[in-house]
Amino acid sequence: MRRVYQFHHWGRPLTASGHNYRGCLVTATSSGVYNAEMSMTLRNLTIATLALSLGVIGFVLFSQYVQGYQPCELCLRERLPWYFAIAMGLIGLLFPSRWILVSIGLAFLVSAGLGLHHAGVEQHWWPGPTACTSGSTGAKTIDELREMMHREKIVQCDAVSWTLFGLSMAAYNFLTSLAAGTFIILVTLRGRYVR
Repeated sequence: MRRVYQFHHWGRPLTASGHNYRGCLVTATSSGVYNAEMSMTLRNLTIATLALSLGVIGFVLFSQYVQGYQPCELCLRERLPWYFAIAMGLIGLLFPSRWILVSIGLAFLVSAGLGLHHAGVEQHWWPGPTACTSGSTGAKTIDELREMMHREKIVQCDAVSWTLFGLSMAAYNFLTSLAAGTFIILVTLRGRYVR
């Protein structure tokens, strides 16, 4: 006896033939129902995260090389999750997947943690790295201190060099990363891909 399965997409029944009344090709897999429209929506989310990541990195590089704001040690650490998000976003363009989006969302949350840590160092809520915090040179001997004095000036991690509406770049990184990461993970895991 042949079994006939029916699925529903946008309120319209789908038969086992793999097409709905609108001609949308549907394939049933072990992970659920996959269709071209869902894939395009996943790709759109991936494009959005990629655009955000490129925008953030583009802004910090513009600030560094055009405006002259040199990054500190913590600033450079905060860029790493965004580079990871760019790489995963490029992969996601070729192979749209919700797990790629989840990994990007987690990278954003890591970036939020790094941004919060840096913002706290700027506000002196907790100590930062000894090599880039005011009041500590990291030198243990006179020779090390003399050598450090001949090097390029160290950018202090607890000194705020850029602000907008009273918030530093690290604070904006925290807010942006937290919002983007939370949104991407919630939307992806709840499976609300259909507009």
